[in-house]
Amino acid sequence: MNFIPLKVSLDEGCISDFIRRYHFEEKDKNDILRLYRQIGPRVHAEFHYVIDDDRAIVIVTLGQAFDEYQESLLSKGDIHRGYMLDCIGLELLWAAYDEIDREIYERTGKYVGNYTFAGDNDLPVAEVPRLMNLLGQKVISYNEAYALIPKKSVLFMAPLLADKIHKNARCASCSNTKCAMRQSA
Repeated sequence: MNFIPLKVSLDEGCISDFIRRYHFEEKDKNDILRLYRQIGPRVHAEFHYVIDDDRAIVIVTLGQAFDEYQESLLSKGDIHRGYMLDCIGLELLWAAYDEIDREIYERTGKYVGNYTFAGDNDLPVAEVPRLMNLLGQKVISYNEAYALIPKKSVLFMAPLLADKIHKNARCASCSNTKCAMRQSA
């Protein structure tokens, strides 16, 4: 069982899209950039996967230090910056998905299909213990509610395919059909 390190970063030039996507205001731009630069050295993105019946079971995390930094903001009552950091974490996870797809292709020669996340209709959260057992790792755990620890961790399955497919866009796969970002997409 080896975790594979990931190099994830955000394009600071796309901060306006980030502000719109997460419904911030332009005045938040400097705080968002400052937080992103502060969290950068604390992000220890890595993933682990196993192959099970022509599908990959994958777990990815940004690491415990990300959680600790966010908790330090929240313990000081800085909910707004804590939320900003949460959104930055979501973006870093999206960046990790591209890296995971590349790594799995390099290691298996197969393309990763669309993800089914634990908690989706097709992969009930009650499956977390079984999937975690198949993964056989000890870096990421879960609590009695099946929430992953560290918090900025994700568990999903994806088919492994012979041919590359066009994956669903972020907005197309989101259930919030009334979001302003989806309306403009």
